Amino acid sequence: MRRIIVMVLAMLFLLVAQVDAAQRVPLRVVQLPLKLECGMRPSSAVLDSLEKQVDQSLHVPLNGTLKAVEYIPEDECLKALDEIVSAAGKGVKAKAVVKPLAEKLQADLVVMPILTGYEQYTRMSFRWSRGLMLHSYAAVQIVGYDRQSDEVFRKGASRWFDDEYSAAGEVSQLAREAMDAALRDAAIHERVGKWKTNVK
Repeated sequence: MRRIIVMVLAMLFLLVAQVDAAQRVPLRVVQLPLKLECGMRPSSAVLDSLEKQVDQSLHVPLNGTLKAVEYIPEDECLKALDEIVSAAGKGVKAKAVVKPLAEKLQADLVVMPILTGYEQYTRMSFRWSRGLMLHSYAAVQIVGYDRQSDEVFRKGASRWFDDEYSAAGEVSQLAREAMDAALRDAAIHERVGKWKTNVK
């Protein structure tokens, strides 16, 4: 009996959600792929991991039912970005293109993650009592535009390690930590969550 009640309540919830979804204007999001502005290229596994962190910050549970967010296809985003950059010139800064990109695609939120630092090397310590020394550095920037507040934002975070070798000091780990910090500082998840949907 309890199982039947739970199933009925779940069906009612989905029905209400679908009706509500039909009345809401979704948040249109431009999520650009990770841009590399660093000398050392991360492995494919690291790049995938960093991209997933951005995905998670923009994730909305049950979005397939709620229709709260509309993710603009990546190919459309890249085509529009190329057109804006071509018109502005190659030296144009990321902060200068995110608002025009939002206007061109009628987007409410633009998120452009940039890996600006990624390096690692090892050396022997000058002290006989210490082992292999590890130097690593990672830096990330999140550049974007929020139409609700008409804000162009750029938030960055960096991590470095210069000590006796430790797995925690690997540049891949530092990059993940920097990405997490930059996404939090840019309040990407909160920007999606606070979106006030409009009734048609």
